[in-house]
Amino acid sequence: MSIQSKVSILIPTYNRVQFIYRAIESSLKQTYRCEVIVCDHGSNDGTEELCLTYGNEIKYIRRDNDYGIHFCELEALLASNGEYVHFCFDDDWMHPEFIEQSIKLFNEETGLVFSSYEVIDIQSDNPTNIDWDLNKQITSRRIRSILKIPYVMRGLISPSCALVRKQDAIKCMYMTTNLLSDSYYNGVGPDWLITAMPLFKYKYCGIIDTSLVKFGSHDKSITVDAYNSKNILNIRRFTSAYRGARLYLLVSCFVKFIKLELIYLFLEDSLRVLKRFAIKMIKW
Repeated sequence: MSIQSKVSILIPTYNRVQFIYRAIESSLKQTYRCEVIVCDHGSNDGTEELCLTYGNEIKYIRRDNDYGIHFCELEALLASNGEYVHFCFDDDWMHPEFIEQSIKLFNEETGLVFSSYEVIDIQSDNPTNIDWDLNKQITSRRIRSILKIPYVMRGLISPSCALVRKQDAIKCMYMTTNLLSDSYYNGVGPDWLITAMPLFKYKYCGIIDTSLVKFGSHDKSITVDAYNSKNILNIRRFTSAYRGARLYLLVSCFVKFIKLELIYLFLEDSLRVLKRFAIKMIKW
């Protein structure tokens, strides 16, 4: 795919052929020109055949083995060429103006733009509210990031309704678990960091008050599966993974705030000088 765009739309997938066509179609119908990447880890349900029908309209990456959602997202991210990235999960889809409206709110002091969303039951035979009202007025604003921090410390801004810088997303995605927590559940944690970290790093964030993203609700959804599970351990792993990511970010920000790295380097240099001095004294 030779499209040169500031924005890459990333669609990680595994065995969602019945849903993914909406994600692909909505990506290709964006009014802002985008690179579209589908990363498929191990699908055997016809996903590959569907994606190949799009030819050069999308970049299709496939691996025969399923390495999990986190590594599928990471591979798509590393393969992207855009300065900004949007993760469109394979059961979600966007309003045609989502990217255009999001990119308008970015500047050097803005690190995250996100949209309101709707949750649609896509499991029924005749799901409703699939299509977009293209005549709806779209409203948006830019606010100070600090005002949204209390929200993300309790909940999540889904990457599937957000646009972020690629360089920031990479820093968040190189983590499955961290040294502060052993909790892991299907990529949960890094997805929270992708949208939470920019709120701590940049002065502003952008909010699109109009719903420009639709989340598909079904039994195989990771979130729905976790909360509907009768397995208490799965529920605990799910919530603990988010808790671990929050702890990781808070500790990282504190370490940066007190300039612990500089203190460590000072101590390291001091010990090196003392070591050289001790060696000279011994020789003397």
